[in-house]
Amino acid sequence: MVTVKNLTASPYDLETTAGFARLPAFGEVTRPTKEEPGEFTGDYLQILEASMAVQVMDAPSNPDPLDHDENGKKGGSKPSEDSDELTKLRADYLEVIGKRPYHGWDADELQAKIDAKLAE
Repeated sequence: MVTVKNLTASPYDLETTAGFARLPAFGEVTRPTKEEPGEFTGDYLQILEASMAVQVMDAPSNPDPLDHDENGKKGGSKPSEDSDELTKLRADYLEVIGKRPYHGWDADELQAKIDAKLAE
């Protein structure tokens, strides 16, 4: 759902997929609604956002392809989803070997290295 707010004293006709919608002076138009189902297209929303006469609110944004953690800024990374088993094996490896394990090892590899050290 997108709301367009008029910042001027002049009304506007806004183009929707179901025809035109009247944007009153200093008023707001929200689309789609149950009563008025027409939507604004993405290109048209970009034109409206560039305009100084209206303010587009709740517009679906095009995410930056470099926004990896979805916080609206370029860069970043999502936290790893370590399982409880992997976390425990990393702690066991540190205890048995005496140093931290390589972060790229999976649970099977960690267990094999721990077993090999214990077998010595």
